[in-house]
Amino acid sequence: MTDAARSAGPPERMCPSTPASNATVFLGMITPAGRVAYVTPAVPAEVALAGADDSDGPIESRVRLAGPCVTSSCGFWTGSHCGLGARMAASYTETAPPAEETLPKCAIRRTCRWFAEQGPAACPACSHVVTDAR
Repeated sequence: MTDAARSAGPPERMCPSTPASNATVFLGMITPAGRVAYVTPAVPAEVALAGADDSDGPIESRVRLAGPCVTSSCGFWTGSHCGLGARMAASYTETAPPAEETLPKCAIRRTCRWFAEQGPAACPACSHVVTDAR
């Protein structure tokens, strides 16, 4: 391991459901069925935002965006973990059929806050989230 790798520490955790104002990564489009159609590899958020217009309501109702987790600046932060990621994974596990064994392709999984805290259970739930940016 190089000195730079040792001093870098753990990767910055990414929120997989952030408002456009905090977005750095475009995760995918929201389909008419309300699911995320992920794109890989990662696409910078500004690419998606530049091509979007405001005619159909908030951009977050049409695309999924990710950005740095803001921890205590977020209403879902419990003080030690993301409460939204935990609730989504638990709720989806209770109400959905058994999870698919193949996880969806995701551009941020390696740094995703929800995946880091909830493991693979976060992924199926994540694909059903539409960010409420009101």
